Amino acid sequence: MKQQTLFPSTEKPNPYKQTEPPQKFDVIYCDPPWDYDGRTFLDGKAHETGAASDHYPTMKPDELKEMNVIHLCADKCICYMWTTGPQLDVSIEVLKAWGFKYKTIAFVWNKGLINPGYYTLSCIEICIVGTRNAIPKPRGTRNEHQYLSRPRERHSAKPTEFIERITRMHPEQDKLELFSRRAHQGWHCWGHDAKGEGAVTIPRLENNNTPDIVQNVLWPLPF
Repeated sequence: MKQQTLFPSTEKPNPYKQTEPPQKFDVIYCDPPWDYDGRTFLDGKAHETGAASDHYPTMKPDELKEMNVIHLCADKCICYMWTTGPQLDVSIEVLKAWGFKYKTIAFVWNKGLINPGYYTLSCIEICIVGTRNAIPKPRGTRNEHQYLSRPRERHSAKPTEFIERITRMHPEQDKLELFSRRAHQGWHCWGHDAKGEGAVTIPRLENNNTPDIVQNVLWPLPF
């Protein structure tokens, strides 16, 4: 007869493989803070539909390329990177600088917010994908939808459906979100607004706007 526990544990199961973040990651997901025309960071002191630089510090393409993301990558690694139409060629260059080979467009997000463009009305963002050597195994689902139509919430914040899809596609891998704006269970996240369990800081990229609640890890990520 199985012995019953009078006082069952109230501790939540740890969704991470270890207590400290791993040195290498199999999956990287990012929404880089693309710089548009060198605008100044206004720390949110602007209309919600303003440029990215109105809401968080942005980085120029060369600054993004100089990030040694390759030192975070496992031998077989995959990277999902958000971008926009005007930044597509630059995004592929950044992806290559990080050690990945561009493969295809992984996701398309219809934000439901139409912006006047030079050629057509703009209402989508795209997420490109690249691999380093090969897709990490074992693989999870392989039938996730590419497209999602969902109104935008906070500026630049991507719908959680995308990170949920990537989680199902790579359920057993160590996963890191760079430039995160929220923490996700089972992921290690770093970013200007990242909060919660699993959030980490990268000392070289820290700034005075990093919230105190962000957990400092005992070892620096190798940037």
